[in-house]
Order: sequence, then C-alpha cells, then structure tokens
Amino acid sequence: MLIRKLKTHSEFLAAERLQRTVWRFPWREVIPLNELVVAQRIGGHVIGAFEGRRLIGFSFGIPGLEARRPYFYSRMTGILPACQNSGAGRRLKAFQRQLVLEQGLDLIRWTFDPLQSRNAFFNIEKLGVVIDEYLPNLYGESESRFNRGLPTDRFVSRWWIRSRRVEDRLSGRSPSPTIEEALFGLPAALDVAAAGTWLRPHRVRSPLRDPRITVEIPANIDALKADDLRLALAWRGAIRRAFQSYFSRGYAVTGFARGEGRSLYLLEKTR
Repeated sequence: MLIRKLKTHSEFLAAERLQRTVWRFPWREVIPLNELVVAQRIGGHVIGAFEGRRLIGFSFGIPGLEARRPYFYSRMTGILPACQNSGAGRRLKAFQRQLVLEQGLDLIRWTFDPLQSRNAFFNIEKLGVVIDEYLPNLYGESESRFNRGLPTDRFVSRWWIRSRRVEDRLSGRSPSPTIEEALFGLPAALDVAAAGTWLRPHRVRSPLRDPRITVEIPANIDALKADDLRLALAWRGAIRRAFQSYFSRGYAVTGFARGEGRSLYLLEKTR
C-alpha cells in the first residue's frame, strides 16, 4: 500500500467516485475535482491510499483559523468498504499528521457523528483525539448512507498532534479502557434500559460531579436505524442533551470502550 498526495486529474476523479461508494452521497454532497485541486494548491492536503494504481482510500483537508490561531481542518477521510480494517485509515491520518507538522501547526480538527461507534473508537483510542464540542444538525438533511433519517449532529475532534497522548496512541503504547471498567467502574450520565433487542435511552443524570463518567450509545446505530428509526431518533436527542450538558460543565471525551454489544464514551472533568 502506498500513501501519497493525489497528482493527476484521473486520481481526483477517482476520489469523487470513492466518496459516492463509501458514503453513497448524492452528487450535491460530493466534493468535486475542482475544489480538491484548488485545496491541494493552496495549502490543503488531498492524500490517497493506493494498491497498485487503484485508489482505495483518501483524506482531504484545508487550513483553518479560529480566534486568530491557525489549525488544519480534516474535512473527510474514507476507505472503500472492502479495504476497511486494512490499516489504510490509520496510515492516511499518520501521513496527514506529518504533512501538517511540517506546516508548523499542532492541531488538526474534524467532525464525526457521535452515534457511530466504529468511528469513535478509531478517532479516540487509535488516534488520541479529545472532544469537548457538540454541534447539532450541522449539515441539515442529508441523503448519504450514514446520515439519512437523522439530524446531522457532530462532535468536533481536536487532535493535538505534538502531544504525548497522540504519540502513545499512534504507537500502541496506551491500552484502551475495557468495557467492564466503563460499565461497572464509572457512573453513567445517561440512564438506559432494555427495549426488546435494543437499549432505549432515558433521562440524563444531572449534575454528576465525579471526575470520570460515561455516556452510552448504541453499538450499531446503522442496524438500529434500519430496524427502528424512532428509537434511533430518541438516541440522537438523548445524547445531544447529555453531551451538551456535560461539556458545558467542563467535561471532555477522552476514552471509548466497546465490547459485549455495548459502546460507551468516557468523559473526564478537565476544567
């Protein structure tokens, strides 16, 4: 597998097609060749993972500015379904990190759906992001495979790429929390109960003052949404209330545990 920047028009067109395959975007949601080419020329990075000449994954981002402080915004990273679990995503992010370090920046930000357990584990436990911001319905209605039917709520990830935390995660030196620790060792900020095959969210417990707490999410939101959209919507509303409440009290997401059909965020009091 080769990781490098995209160079040719045919490679940028392949990135358009990859977006359609991975997310099943309608054409209006695809980032087109013209924008990718411009981003590559003005300080952004459009990176590909190649098997031979075939593009199997790509990552795209551009510089950003917040309160006069520059950072890098990673807009999109996707891997073809048949090539997931190949290490391509981790290698794309590591390459992106190196490019951004060479630009003299120390922060990469991106958003992801808080209900997507697999993305959460990758971002938090494999890469080492921290999260303390929740954006309700950021993109409005979407017709992509992962977004259809739910408000497009998003976490804002902060990846401090010079930090010891990130170096430890990327090197595999930092073990992930166990599901037993999360379920039985920490207080839950969101009460849940069995609802047939699925769990149903109930009230947000507030205000907890413990230094570490958990917020549970469905282990497979895509399967839940296909089976019971109303319950998936209930989960969206419940975790929105939970995270907005505890982020405003100075908590941040610093860990993620999954196993035995359960998935939980671990939050720490940071301020």
